[in-house]
Amino acid sequence: MTFTTNNMKFILSFLLSSLLLSVSTGKDKKILFLGNSYTAQSGKFIKEIFTREGGSYELQFGTPGGKDLTFHLTDSTSQKTLKSARWDFVVIQDQSQKPGLGGKYTLGFDTSAKGLASAIRKQGGKPCFFMTWGRRDGDKRNTQVYPDFSTMHEKISGAYEKAGRENDSLVAPVGHAFSIIHSQDKALFKKLYKKDGSHPSSQGGYLAACVLWGSLTGKDPSLIRWNGALKRGEAKFLRSVASKAVRQNNP
Repeated sequence: MTFTTNNMKFILSFLLSSLLLSVSTGKDKKILFLGNSYTAQSGKFIKEIFTREGGSYELQFGTPGGKDLTFHLTDSTSQKTLKSARWDFVVIQDQSQKPGLGGKYTLGFDTSAKGLASAIRKQGGKPCFFMTWGRRDGDKRNTQVYPDFSTMHEKISGAYEKAGRENDSLVAPVGHAFSIIHSQDKALFKKLYKKDGSHPSSQGGYLAACVLWGSLTGKDPSLIRWNGALKRGEAKFLRSVASKAVRQNNP
């Protein structure tokens, strides 16, 4: 067969079209976060890590302060956002006290967790529960239920793990990562919190983001290269703790 100039132009055009097609059909993974200020104050770290560590992700956040899963299940804005796309993952985070308080609060968490998990699946997504952490000194408003960090962590983490099992969902064990540091390094543990002893500091937000990245991508958080504004050794240790928490939660 003799190749003419026209033959070559056709072949080159076909190859170029195929290349463009392969690029244009590359699909970003879509991840929606529905939570409150705990997720919001970890958000800049989540965005940076998912952007810098490879892969192609489209992240969206719905995180009004103080809200719980019942809010996101019934709020028109949250529901409109949920129904606006076919999400690969939807990360859901409850108000920091309610899951382990017992009575109507835990019942409300369980009911709304089930409802949201079902709604997420209807959009083709995989639900992921963002397990929050106990407050640094327990909960001063609920001292009989949450007298200290360890008791609060045990109740909160138990509620999230139960929700994950009952709804066949992922659980990002951020609270477990806080607990590991609590047992190993009390000075660093205190640095995970802002002055209120509740919301995450830069260290706490970075740790949360590392756990979420590992839980959603299936990759080892210890391989994350970005340190943010943290000292290299401190960031490396936080990544190793995130790796341990994710590994223990998904043996």
